[in-house]
Amino acid sequence: MAKKQKELPGIEKPVIKEIEDAADEYVEVRDKRMSLTEREVEKRGALIGVMRAHKGKSYKYDGRLITLKETDKVKVKTLKDEAGDED
Repeated sequence: MAKKQKELPGIEKPVIKEIEDAADEYVEVRDKRMSLTEREVEKRGALIGVMRAHKGKSYKYDGRLITLKETDKVKVKTLKDEAGDED
């Protein structure tokens, strides 16, 4: 393992603004994605709960097909040819 070189007094690390700006932009987008992932998990759980409450295994509406798997997974798929078809 490489040792970290000690900073010498009076010598400052070079600042590369372009790297810092790019890193800040990345962190902002990453944090938004992580927040959306948390919300997605919550909404998926709510959908599973509603499907179970209505004892549904699948449901088709507005060109989408929702399928509830026995493994506590739910899938919402957009149907290409049947858009607007309701059951």
